[in-house]
Amino acid sequence: MRAMNLPVAVLALALAGVLAGCVDGPPYVYAERITGRTFTPLGAAEGVHPDQTVLLDPDNPFAGEPIGADTRWDIEGSGDPVAAFYCWATLLATQPNGEHQYYAALNLQRIFDQGAADEADQPAVRAMAIAAYQSVLDHFPESVTFSADGVIAFGLATPAYQGIVALGGTPRGGWTLVTTADGGLVAVKTSDPPPPLDEEAN
Repeated sequence: MRAMNLPVAVLALALAGVLAGCVDGPPYVYAERITGRTFTPLGAAEGVHPDQTVLLDPDNPFAGEPIGADTRWDIEGSGDPVAAFYCWATLLATQPNGEHQYYAALNLQRIFDQGAADEADQPAVRAMAIAAYQSVLDHFPESVTFSADGVIAFGLATPAYQGIVALGGTPRGGWTLVTTADGGLVAVKTSDPPPPLDEEAN
């Protein structure tokens, strides 16, 4: 994992803006793909709301670039988890919602599963993916996404819960899986976590 020097990162970002007119554009153009990239986290909370580190990541081709509503799905469908992570994490940092957080988490999980980070960074990527899924449960528990036809909505709490478990984590915050009448599984919040001991004493 790279150490982040904020003053240097901010200066580099500003300089990139000044030089934008005399250098090539970002690696991702609508007709192209970013493929085969190795993910190197800039910070332990990159891609986890409300962290903004992804906007300072020099490997992020989408920082400061508009990402269209259709383009994000093109990138997601490209099959490259590193490109897709940067896309969704950038959207999350600029437009926080559960859909953006969920797909950032999903692609962190794919990066981990596919070994698309250096071996030394794999434990950090796993922890980031768990934290990103937990953020869906903590901050966006009612969030939904839509099927490919844009008609059928489905909640994201259940796949976020299952993603944490698949990575060997334990969902926090009183969440559990219950069986529905048709035999499916759905994540529900059954209780709130107990208050800290000092609050109990008051």
